[in-house]
Amino acid sequence: MYAVIVNPFSGRENATQLFQQVEHLLKQHDMQYKALLSDSKDATHNFLEMLLESCALSAVVVIGGDGTSGSVTEFASMYHIPLAILPAGSGNDAARAFGLSGNPVVFVRKLRDFSIRPVDLLNVNGNLGLTIAAAGVDADIGEKANRSFYKLLLNRIGLGGFVYPIAAIHTLGIFSPFEVNLSIDNKPYYWSRTWLIAAGNTPSYGGGLRVCPEALTDDGLLHITVAHSASRFSLLLRLFPKLLQGNPIRSTSITNFTGIDLTLQASRNILLILDGEPIYSPIFKIRIQPKSLKLVDTSE
Repeated sequence: MYAVIVNPFSGRENATQLFQQVEHLLKQHDMQYKALLSDSKDATHNFLEMLLESCALSAVVVIGGDGTSGSVTEFASMYHIPLAILPAGSGNDAARAFGLSGNPVVFVRKLRDFSIRPVDLLNVNGNLGLTIAAAGVDADIGEKANRSFYKLLLNRIGLGGFVYPIAAIHTLGIFSPFEVNLSIDNKPYYWSRTWLIAAGNTPSYGGGLRVCPEALTDDGLLHITVAHSASRFSLLLRLFPKLLQGNPIRSTSITNFTGIDLTLQASRNILLILDGEPIYSPIFKIRIQPKSLKLVDTSE
């Protein structure tokens, strides 16, 4: 039995159309499934837990974006159930990192007799995620973009790529940098003026923003990027434009690390985004969990 989770609001409502194609192919190949169309994490978990009580699950299938995938990552990891992702969001950074196909015909063919890729996960204060844990101005930008009135409008007219740049311009003008103490594998670091801290399992977020360009999903390491010391002018006109173009940002104001364990203590309550989920705290404990998820390889 396959559990199929569809976010009907993902990617200009493209997920529903993809599901219709997938459903036809599943029936054609006599592949048993149960489906839920919902953007609610609680409803998704209840559906999966009830289904698991009545049958064995071959895989959890997600048709949606990174947030939808992230909403079932912990469940799939906890119960050792393979996760299959058909990208249908506006960002699709997880699918990009793994080279997953967006073609429903290829997807179902791979799903019939699938192979598994064991991949790492992020653990942030006990919450599991697949892509990047981003704290600071980039998290605020992401939250503003997700909650903005213009996201749905721009997605509907095929201009979803402009959502993040618009939110970035708004946020960078008012965000206040913060003081931070970091501990990376028990080595201390301090900055009095910090803009963002990203701990990556994948290279990009936000639809291709390569904030952790060297990140690999199976190397057992956090790839950490800290933006500090830069002026607001430099951040707005030099660093973020490079990021928005999909280029890694290189500067004396950017420091990169690798490690397996990170403790972040900020001078105030800050926002961290993990696979689309907001977490507010002054302290974050982030570690890598090697090969904690069974990902179905649907690459072409």
